[in-house]
Amino acid sequence: MQLGSIARWLKGDSRLWEGQHFTATIEGRGRDVVFVHGLAASPECWEAAPERLDNEVRSHFLHMRGFAGLAPSGFREPGNFLKPMADALAGYIRTLKAGPVAVVGHSMGGIVSLILARDHPDVVDRLIVVDVPAFFSVLINPFASANAMGSLAEHSRRNYVEKSKKALEDDLRRSGDRLVTGPENLARIVRWGMTSDRETIADVMAEVMVTDLRGDLARIKCPVEVIYAWDKAGHATKSGLEQVYGSSYAGLSQGRRLRIEHARHYVMLDQPEIFYNSVRDWLARQ
Repeated sequence: MQLGSIARWLKGDSRLWEGQHFTATIEGRGRDVVFVHGLAASPECWEAAPERLDNEVRSHFLHMRGFAGLAPSGFREPGNFLKPMADALAGYIRTLKAGPVAVVGHSMGGIVSLILARDHPDVVDRLIVVDVPAFFSVLINPFASANAMGSLAEHSRRNYVEKSKKALEDDLRRSGDRLVTGPENLARIVRWGMTSDRETIADVMAEVMVTDLRGDLARIKCPVEVIYAWDKAGHATKSGLEQVYGSSYAGLSQGRRLRIEHARHYVMLDQPEIFYNSVRDWLARQ
């Protein structure tokens, strides 16, 4: 359970659901919205949602097993995480008996959410994908292919597992500085990474690197909003980032792209007001 939910849980304003692949903290009353966090992350990343959305929604904050202090699932198969997670999420949504729901997925959680919308159209009313292309590896090499990335993905997996604890913490701190602004949020990202199961994170990272969903986007019939962040301190130019996301999501049948500036990868932490205003507008759209 995310830290920001503890007080509400103690007062009976939230409840916890537990499954084989993830837990879900449910808060609020209203329209159902499912929030899916990213790799080596925590549902804490969505902590501003209840207040910013004015209790207009019933939020479901997933916490995937193996991430940020939650023990790994005994059902995890190496190299086969994304699709089973999407299938498990579809089963969870069906238990709500609320019809198709709105889904917000960040980073790796956005990849899971795209697979969910592709394979289970009956459970997704609309989708927001936050700061991840439909093929992550184009951020490494714009000409990447899934086959070509295989060796690098395996090298990255082994390297992550074999790092010393000190080296991992140093790497998380260095990379985290490119993912979020502010020392408090950087400390959170390091904590989430250090308390995640290393084997799980390494496997999922490698799987994400070779998962290319660009050719599947036409099969997704619900509207998809793609929100991505740009910060002048980042490595990409604004025009370059536009090109990456424009080409990556060209296959969508409906939806739009929205750039939020002065924000890094955790755009919901860097620009919560702009981000959640965008979520509210998206929910109100017909």
